[in-house]
Amino acid sequence: MYVDEPDAGGSDRVPAGAGWHVRPEQVREFAAAVAEVRADLDAIFADVAELTQPAYQPMLGTSPVGQELADKFTGRLAGDSGLKDQLDEALRRMAEFVASAEKTAAAYQDSDGDSAQRFTNP
Repeated sequence: MYVDEPDAGGSDRVPAGAGWHVRPEQVREFAAAVAEVRADLDAIFADVAELTQPAYQPMLGTSPVGQELADKFTGRLAGDSGLKDQLDEALRRMAEFVASAEKTAAAYQDSDGDSAQRFTNP
């Protein structure tokens, strides 16, 4: 993770306008955080899918009022603009971000590894 600490001195300090300085452990920490988010997303997807199972269907009786309430509950959960649809959209966007972050971290590590190899091989 990038941490902006203006008072932090030392060899890690990059002069203003000189670009970014990212240590390899920062990239590894970022990759680990992305993997953790990916695992959390998978768990949330499983929970959302479970909400549509028959065990979660409302059981409010057979009266017209009970049926109407059950239909409203089902519509608000699994309808086109219901909770499940909104969660699916939010999770889809989060999954896109995580995939992009994974790709970025991998590309950075590859680039860093290539650069390191270029400077260590005669």
